[in-house]
Amino acid sequence: QRIVLVTTAVKDSRDWHQNEEFTIMSVEDNITAVPEGVGAVVYLEESIQHRHVANSGYQAEVGLLTRDIVIQGSELDSEPSSTDDGTYTDRSVYGNSGAPDPSKNLDGFGGHVMVHNGGLGYVEGVELYRMGQTNVLGRYPMHFHVLGNDCTGCYFKDSSVHRSFYRCISIHGTHNTTTTENVAYDVTGYCYYLEDGVEEDNTLSFNLVAHVHFMGKAPYGGGQTTEKNYQSVDMILPADATASGFYITNVHNDVIGNVASGGWAGFAFPILYQPLGPHKDVNMRPSSRTSKTLDGNTAHSAGWWWGHAGAFYFGATLYYNTDGSGLLVYNAGRDTSFGRSPCLVDKCAAGNCGGYCQPHEQAWVRLSNSKAFLTPGVGLNSWTGRMEIVGYEAHDVGLSLEALESGFWVDNMLAVCRTGENLAMPPNGQTTYIKGDGFFWYDTGQEHIISDATFRNCGYRQSATNNYDQYDSSPTRGCYTESGYGCQSKSTVFGFLTHSDTHNPEVMQATKNIKFENCGRRFYLRDFRDGNNPPPPSTVSGRTQNWHDHDGTVSGYDEPTLIGSGLADAGLWWEVEDDATFDTHGPLWFVKQQNGPDRNLGHIKLEWDSSLHSQVGNSICGNGPLIDCLPVGYIKHFGPRFHSEPGLPVTANADIAGLTGGYGWLLELNSGAPKDLDIKFAEVDPSSPLLLGIQYPPGTSVTITANAAWCSPSSSYSCVETFQPVASRDEVRNSQGNVYHMDANGFLTFRIIMTPQTFTGNPEWIFPDYNTVGKWGNG
Repeated sequence: QRIVLVTTAVKDSRDWHQNEEFTIMSVEDNITAVPEGVGAVVYLEESIQHRHVANSGYQAEVGLLTRDIVIQGSELDSEPSSTDDGTYTDRSVYGNSGAPDPSKNLDGFGGHVMVHNGGLGYVEGVELYRMGQTNVLGRYPMHFHVLGNDCTGCYFKDSSVHRSFYRCISIHGTHNTTTTENVAYDVTGYCYYLEDGVEEDNTLSFNLVAHVHFMGKAPYGGGQTTEKNYQSVDMILPADATASGFYITNVHNDVIGNVASGGWAGFAFPILYQPLGPHKDVNMRPSSRTSKTLDGNTAHSAGWWWGHAGAFYFGATLYYNTDGSGLLVYNAGRDTSFGRSPCLVDKCAAGNCGGYCQPHEQAWVRLSNSKAFLTPGVGLNSWTGRMEIVGYEAHDVGLSLEALESGFWVDNMLAVCRTGENLAMPPNGQTTYIKGDGFFWYDTGQEHIISDATFRNCGYRQSATNNYDQYDSSPTRGCYTESGYGCQSKSTVFGFLTHSDTHNPEVMQATKNIKFENCGRRFYLRDFRDGNNPPPPSTVSGRTQNWHDHDGTVSGYDEPTLIGSGLADAGLWWEVEDDATFDTHGPLWFVKQQNGPDRNLGHIKLEWDSSLHSQVGNSICGNGPLIDCLPVGYIKHFGPRFHSEPGLPVTANADIAGLTGGYGWLLELNSGAPKDLDIKFAEVDPSSPLLLGIQYPPGTSVTITANAAWCSPSSSYSCVETFQPVASRDEVRNSQGNVYHMDANGFLTFRIIMTPQTFTGNPEWIFPDYNTVGKWGNG
C-alpha cells in the first residue's frame, strides 16, 4: 500500500515541494514503547527525505493512496508529452525565483468517470489514478453531471485520486450529494469543485488534498488587484490560473473537516454574480446565498504566489465578458465591481437579482473552528462579504487575517505569527521577507469587531529607533532576523493603513479581551511610502485613525479606552488630557473613556465647496501618490487646553473622526465661515453629545435642516426637520438634536446626531437610539 506524507514547507509547487510518497512495509499496533496517544507505528520501505513537522499547533497529514479497486489511465499514453523539470524561473517571490513551467504538463489525457442523464452514483473505496484530461471540459476523474435533485444521497467516499491531470471530483448542477473521507494528491486544476455556482446542499467533509497545480502563470499584483485571465483554448476555465484544493462557488453547502495543502490558495470562495455554463440563465445569484456549515477546515502551504492570496480566500470574480463573446473573465484580485452580499431574502425570486439587501435582511457567512498555517501571505482573506470568523487559528503566517468588509466579527482567534519552527523554504527563500503581522485595520468603509483574541510571537522585536520592549522585555518577544524563522522588519501585531488622503477611517473598529503573548511591536501606522526622501507628509487617514478598546486590554488600562492617532501634526486632537498615554509603537494616544463626560468616538464628513471637493482623488488628496492635500482650515476641541494650538488640519477631503462628549468641536476654515455646509455620514453615539461651533459675522441668519438620505414622506414618516433656535448652548447640548443657538456675536452652535437613513420622524422628530425600531417595523 502507498501513502503520501504531506509537506510542511512554506512553498508547494511542481518546481519545488516536500511531499513524499512511500510504500508501507508493515504496521504494528500492539506495542508499548510509543508515546501516549500513538495507536500504531507504520514502517516504510523508503527513507524519509524531508522534515515533516508535528507540533502543538499543526502537523503533517498522511493520506492513503491505495485502494483495492483501481480505475486508471494507461501508462502508455495518459501522461503529458512534456513535464516540468524544475528549472524554470520567473519573478522572485520571497527571495526564490523558481516557478512551474507554464508550457509543460498541458496535455495529460487520462480516464474519467461521469454520472449523468438520470444516473445514480455510489462510489466507495476506489482508487482513481492517472485520470482527468487537462483543459477538457467535463473530463474529470469523478463527475456528478447536471443531475439536479435526482441524485440525492449519491456519494463519493473513502476513495483516492492521485496523479490527476484535471481536477478530482466535480459536482456540477447537482444537489444533496456527499463527498467524504477521500484523499487527493498531485492534481492539476481545482480539486473538489462546485462547477457552475448553482450547486447546493452538498456535503464535502473530511477530505484531504495536497500538491495542487495552477495552470499558466500565477496572477499577482503590486496592490490589491491582479491582471485578469480570459477564457481561451489554452485555459477553458480562466479561474484555473489560481487552482486550489477546494473551489466553493456557492456557500450554501456543508464544508466540514477538510484539509487543503498547496495550491494558489487552499480554499477558494470566488464571487459569481450569475451561474455559469448550462445554468447561466438560471434566476439566482450565487454570491447572495447564505452559508450552511463551514467548520473545522484546515489549509496550509498555500498563498505563496501573491501577498494577498489566503489559505482561505474569499475573493476573485468570475463572469461573462460584456463584449458579447460569451467567454469568461476571471479577476483573481479585489474586484469592487462585484461583491458578496449574503441575503435572507431571495431578490432574484422577486424579479431583481440586483435588488438591495436591506439591513434587516442581511446575513453573515460564518466560518468556524478553522486553521491556517505555513502561509507566507494571509491566513484568511475576505475582500467582500459580511462574515463571522469564530474559533480561527493561524500559525507561521505573514498576516493572520485580512478583512475588507463593513460587517466583520472575529471571535476566539489565536494568531501565532511565529511558532519557533524553522520554516522550510525553497532555495534563496528568506523568512525575513515574510511578515509577522497579526491584523491590519483598513482605511475606510469597514466595521470590524475582534473579541477574545490572542496574539503570540507577532511583531518585530527591535529597530534602530525603538526596541518595542515597553510592554514585554522578553528576549524572545515577537520575531526578528533569526535564520529560519525571522520576519520582516515592519511586522506588527496591529497595523493601520495610513497612506491615503482619499480613503479615511470612520468609526470602524472595536476590540474586547485581547491578549498579547511574547509580542514585539504592537502597533504601526503604516504608510508604504515610508523611506522616501524627503519623507512624505502625514495623511488624513493617518491623523484620524481611531479604535474603541472596549475593556482596555489593548491599552493596558483595563478599563474602556479610546485610541487615536499619535502623529505630531494632529496637534492636541487626540491628546485631550494630561492623563492620556502616548504609545511610541504606533504612534498612538490612549485616552480613558470614563475620564470625560459621556466620552466616545464620532465621525462626520464636511462639504462646503463642490469645486474644491471634486478635485479630491485627482489633482489633490490622492490615494498614495505624493499629491498635495494641504490644510484649508482646522478643527479643534473647545476649552482652554486647546486655545493656543491650531487643531486638526481640515483638508479638501474633510473626514473628521475624534472624541465626542466634551465641550464640542470648533471649525475654522481659511476662507471664512461656510455659506453652505453639508454634514454627511454622521456616526455619533446617542449618549455622547457632539456639538459643532462656527463663528459667523454678527447678524448672520442661518437655516439648518436634517434630511434622511433615503426617504419618501408619508403620513407615518417625515423626511426633513428644520432646526429651531434656542437661548443657550446648554439647551443645544441637552436637546433632541433639532435646535441651534446663535449668540449676539454670530457664534453658531448645534448638535449633530445620527439619524436613520430612511426617516427623521414618525412623523414627529425623534432622537433615535440603538433600540429605535426601523421604518415599518423593520430592524
